[in-house]
Amino acid sequence: MNETTVTTPNELEIRVERIFDAPRAHVFSVWTDPELIPEWWGAGTVVEEMDVRAGGTYRFRTSNGVVEGEFREVDAPERLVQTFMNHLQTLEFEDLGDRTKLTQTMRFETTDERDTTMQYGVEEGAKGGFARVDEVLQRLAFDA
Repeated sequence: MNETTVTTPNELEIRVERIFDAPRAHVFSVWTDPELIPEWWGAGTVVEEMDVRAGGTYRFRTSNGVVEGEFREVDAPERLVQTFMNHLQTLEFEDLGDRTKLTQTMRFETTDERDTTMQYGVEEGAKGGFARVDEVLQRLAFDA
């Protein structure tokens, strides 16, 4: 089983790292294909808008409310930079052949915002979400 690590490299950031047993193009698509998002975001998630390009926006309706943001950088399949709720999120997809290392960096305006997010259970949330990502990736490999 692949381990999820969560660190706070400085006073404004949270970093989450995980290796997925899938090629980089598949892992990148799980984060950018509006048909795949509801499969790992959870039941009831509806992608209302998803324009994956620099300056494009996204909007998801979930059981917990609306999540929306803007893509600042899109360098497929290597990197995504987007606003996400109260922070800037950078996703880097490192090609390891048949595997992919995801590094997710969340940058906050203040240390208090970072600490509040950590208290809400970043590690548990990431582990649960990544387990669902694994299921989507297994299906994509099977369908290929």
